[in-house]
Amino acid sequence: MLDLPATTEAEKAAASMKAWQIRFRKAAYSVPPGAIEITEPRRVFAELHPIDAADALAETTPQSRNSFTVVWIPPGASKSVNVERDLETWLYGGQVASKTAVRASVRTVRVFWNFSRALIYSSPENVGLALDAVVRFTVAQCETIALESEMSSIWAAIESDARLTHSISGWQMGKQPHVNEMTMRTTRMKAKFLRITQALEQLDPSLDNSSKRIYAELVLAGALYDRLELLEDPVQFALDLYQTANTRLIEARFAQKEKRHAAMNDLLQVAIVVLLIYPLHLFW
Repeated sequence: MLDLPATTEAEKAAASMKAWQIRFRKAAYSVPPGAIEITEPRRVFAELHPIDAADALAETTPQSRNSFTVVWIPPGASKSVNVERDLETWLYGGQVASKTAVRASVRTVRVFWNFSRALIYSSPENVGLALDAVVRFTVAQCETIALESEMSSIWAAIESDARLTHSISGWQMGKQPHVNEMTMRTTRMKAKFLRITQALEQLDPSLDNSSKRIYAELVLAGALYDRLELLEDPVQFALDLYQTANTRLIEARFAQKEKRHAAMNDLLQVAIVVLLIYPLHLFW
């Protein structure tokens, strides 16, 4: 449990906090009541399950990839330095710092975000808007992290397969299934990149302006635009490489087929000549 100073003020502060465990589900035909629907960068909805704030803050281990814990701190609830310190300790899961941590503020709303946890400091009337922004940012941030990780993981394959973009030898023809798989993989990566980019623009007209501002601040704090800019060329390069490799393999397979057809035609012509000459040989 959160290690609060044993004072009445601190106890009241803990009691005034609220918390939710958020579970992300693949979007069905209908979104459950009270859930937040996200269409980009992937279609999911977030179910908000209220939990006791003290229980949430007692969790020392971060949640699974499909769940997320948010704690709301109303005005005045964190006046104590110890309370503020312990809340941030919980946010980082006991770590001093986190490379995924993001901090953003819009007027009276402050958001502290980590990979599986978030703190929202706001008035009661703004907590719903902040929750909406945090949920949408969580999906965009996690998709960006996943794309960065996947791009990093395929560089070794790219270096090995670079030779397939030039002339193809006989033994390399067996690489077609691998190239097919990598072409599909890089195509999905490109699609993910485009969908994240679209998510950052917040084009959904149903989004509240205040939620959009909080989300935009989180995006800037998380450097998502800069990170996507760094990803754009490598993702496109990977896709181009495997499309080129596919073209070379198709050309090589076609050339092999043409070579076999030419050899068969040569044999057929020889056979025809033999058949024409052989009766004359008998006659003479």
